[in-house]
Amino acid sequence: MKLYQKNPVLLKNLPAILIFLAVVIILVVAVSDVSRTSNEESLAIAENSIRRAVITCYAQEGRYPESIEYLQENYGLYISDDYDVRYSIFASNIMPDIIVFRK
Repeated sequence: MKLYQKNPVLLKNLPAILIFLAVVIILVVAVSDVSRTSNEESLAIAENSIRRAVITCYAQEGRYPESIEYLQENYGLYISDDYDVRYSIFASNIMPDIIVFRK
């Protein structure tokens, strides 16, 4: 009862304050989710670009490239400095393993 007597404005506005805080929390969670999804999509796009360049090389030369550098020099592949690429080739006629990480 003392809280109501000392600060009646706070109690009258409490529902509006709680709704405002709930909206702010929902917006923060939504922005965080969009950011995470965007990062995942950018990794997938980078990996797909490398795969397309590898397949193009195989179609034109009859073998998979020995390194990512070969693709960059001969096929114009560009990989942002934000990514780390693991490229592992077993044989020239077997599709290499390609994994892209964010640095």
